[in-house]
Amino acid sequence: MKLKIPLHRALIGVATLLLSMSVQAATSVSWNSPADGSSFPVGTMVTPDGTANAKGVTGKGLDLVLVLDSSGSMGWNQTVGGVTKTRQQWQRDAAIAMVNSLPTGSVSVGVVEFDGNANLVRQLSPLLSDKAAIITAINSVDASGGTNIGSGIRAATAELTGANHTAGRAQQMVVFSDGSTYGNPSNDAAAALAAGVDSVHSVALPGANLGTMQGIASNGNGTFINASTAQGVQDLINLFSGYGGSLVGIERVDITMPDGTFLGSVAVDAFGNFSTPGWLMGLGVNTFVATAYASDGTSASAELNLYGTTTTTDPSGSVPEPGILGLLGLGLMGIVGVRRRKV
Repeated sequence: MKLKIPLHRALIGVATLLLSMSVQAATSVSWNSPADGSSFPVGTMVTPDGTANAKGVTGKGLDLVLVLDSSGSMGWNQTVGGVTKTRQQWQRDAAIAMVNSLPTGSVSVGVVEFDGNANLVRQLSPLLSDKAAIITAINSVDASGGTNIGSGIRAATAELTGANHTAGRAQQMVVFSDGSTYGNPSNDAAAALAAGVDSVHSVALPGANLGTMQGIASNGNGTFINASTAQGVQDLINLFSGYGGSLVGIERVDITMPDGTFLGSVAVDAFGNFSTPGWLMGLGVNTFVATAYASDGTSASAELNLYGTTTTTDPSGSVPEPGILGLLGLGLMGIVGVRRRKV
């Protein structure tokens, strides 16, 4: 996939998805392909796929801490979408784009940097009055030293649960890193939840240990974003633009197949994408129903209607059953195999 959008735009729109101030999540589910109303010959194998979304967090506002990598490797150059900047600059641009997209009311933002140890660069401050100071803090993060992600998570946890936290607000952090780390920061993410933090999200910049960053999000009730590849960056752009996936609250997706078979909790990836098992089209309407359930108790359903059409008939005019068509295909494959063995 060709990347046309710079990484610094990847977090634009995060306020309306990860950090929106809605009282309740807006749950949705849709079928992507095939298109509703499509027709296929009877016996055609189809595997419909779709996407589930849940936007918003419960609460009366947001306290957010950006946990930024200030290790020496952040000074290395990285090319994304044909543009070359230091990893440090990509991180700065992304963090500033996030801040600029946040609603200014009932939101406070803090900044933590970490290399071999962590430093609180800017305490939680009202975005309405202190946006310029917050952006200055982001730009002040340097690139020197080692990488101790856990120290950054611990510093952010202390800030989110300390005196500067506004009671009733959601408490979240977004952790960026481009490298391996000392210790096991996934334990620190779990400890953050135990201390009262709602979510610890992670963004793997180029060079990051993906397993480490995935562990942070998994243990921190957050979402992992792999921005170390072109596809990963595109996924990040799509996610934060609200076009795909879910950062909040999709607990499961259930599917009812056309013959009434119920498939509970089908596999859903980090971006809310799911698919059905293969289905042989029967004659007439074939209806699939997907129902998505969010963590706040809301749900949504979507129906997909595909049509099976007659393509061949026997002398009596009847249409072979899908199962018979499948057996016929297997028989023909066997004949081909026999002929090949005789050659």
